[in-house]
Amino acid sequence: MQNNLNQNEEDCFNVVRLSSRWPVDVVMQVFIRLRRLRGNQQVSNRNSLLKPHRLLIAATFALAPLVFHAQEIAVGNDDRQPIEERVIYNRESTLHLTVHTQGLGMGYKAGRIRSIYQTTYWNFEVSYLRSLKQIKLMNLFSTTAFVYGKMNDVLVLRGGYEVAKRIYGKPYWGGVELRWLYGAGAELALLKPYYYMVVVAEPSSTGIYTQETKYDTFDHVDEWIEIIGRAPFKYGLNEMKLRPGVYVKGGMEFEIGTSRLRAQSIEAGVMVEYFPQGIQLMAQNPEAYVIPTLYLSYHWGSRYNR
Repeated sequence: MQNNLNQNEEDCFNVVRLSSRWPVDVVMQVFIRLRRLRGNQQVSNRNSLLKPHRLLIAATFALAPLVFHAQEIAVGNDDRQPIEERVIYNRESTLHLTVHTQGLGMGYKAGRIRSIYQTTYWNFEVSYLRSLKQIKLMNLFSTTAFVYGKMNDVLVLRGGYEVAKRIYGKPYWGGVELRWLYGAGAELALLKPYYYMVVVAEPSSTGIYTQETKYDTFDHVDEWIEIIGRAPFKYGLNEMKLRPGVYVKGGMEFEIGTSRLRAQSIEAGVMVEYFPQGIQLMAQNPEAYVIPTLYLSYHWGSRYNR
């Protein structure tokens, strides 16, 4: 008879385990099982009363689905979402805009979602590099600003591989997912000489005229009066130089999107670039070989399967 009682209690617990979706039905089934247990009181005096700890366990299992069901409603259930929100995607494609301590940039990332904990990216980016010491000036007789002492305009083409790992996830209904990421790659800097528009007066001439010239040639003109602005961008294109380099980066990514279909995040971190041949931005500064920068970028795009 003891075996029969134990079997009934086991059936009671099985009902709870198999029916966590409808908590009211679970409670009714548990009470039916308990009544059957009480009906066996006349069979054996030793088992005439259900032990208190077994009643407590049965009641706990009966009420637990109610709690779980309430929590399920609070955080959101995938079954109630559209089908496209329940699919686990394995690809991610995003565009991004970047602000860093030495300029601006924009780029594209092609990602592969390896698991819910890790995503890998191929990153392609173009970035404008400026000196921290440069200051724009304006001539009273011109509307074109210029940077005195600037040697080169620098545009950096960058490509690399990145890994993002999840630190903290978010519930279905939204919130913020936190990831840390690291990456490295190769880059190519394009250096275009910076040209000024200056007013020149030659002794052999009866007047003055304007001339486009680089900073390092100011001492070679017969006479110049003043800089009136920056020369048009086309000057110096035929004198461009290439400087290959490498970079490493690390930072944190904050996923703020509310949909699995839409990728939306903010990334902040530090990047260190190395150019073996050096880059000269300002005339009074030596060539820079190692350039550290802080950056902040905004990413948006989509997720899909392939």
